[in-house]
Amino acid sequence: MQLTPNMGVDVNGIAAAALLTGVALVAKTVLPWSRAWLLPAAAAVPVTAFFRDPTRRTPTDSDAVVAAADGRVLSIGHVTDERLGAGEWLRIAVFLSVLDVHVNRSPVSGRVLAITESVGGYAAAQTSGAEHNVAQYTLLETSRGKVGVAQRSGLVARRIVNRAQVGKRLNAGERFGLIRFGSRTDVYLPVGAALPCVAVGDRVLGGETIIARWKR
Repeated sequence: MQLTPNMGVDVNGIAAAALLTGVALVAKTVLPWSRAWLLPAAAAVPVTAFFRDPTRRTPTDSDAVVAAADGRVLSIGHVTDERLGAGEWLRIAVFLSVLDVHVNRSPVSGRVLAITESVGGYAAAQTSGAEHNVAQYTLLETSRGKVGVAQRSGLVARRIVNRAQVGKRLNAGERFGLIRFGSRTDVYLPVGAALPCVAVGDRVLGGETIIARWKR
């Protein structure tokens, strides 16, 4: 739902706000002498704000790889991950606090090859234990090679929404899902094919900040 030209709210936020508003109305009707209705009514505002979905200006540079989510760069390094297939990857991990926008965007343009759900735990997203958290892996086929995006759950993030569809094309910066509450989003690029443009600790904006560039 678009509230202003530059700010919208994800459908999950609309549903949550409607539910809290409904609870407040019921409480006000059933317990007219009580102020209990104020709690769900007040909660509707921050819950809606959590699901905010701002408009972003995605770079048109074909060599650019953009952040898949808002947050702070947690790590940059070479890893292997059998959930994305054989081989080594350049991984750029971004940690999302509860105050960050949680809408996830495609880092590049490409066709969705596969979406894989990984079972696991719910360790704090900024710790090494998050490597084994519940996650959704989206693998894209691009003209520069395969690119992966992992939506990882966190200590309080318990639901991952992935709206990508296998066989469909995602454009760079296009919304494809979200993670509820604090979490982590990792972008995987073929080793040797791209160079990182950010450093650990940098703040990034999903769909807008260039986190890496393809080599020519």
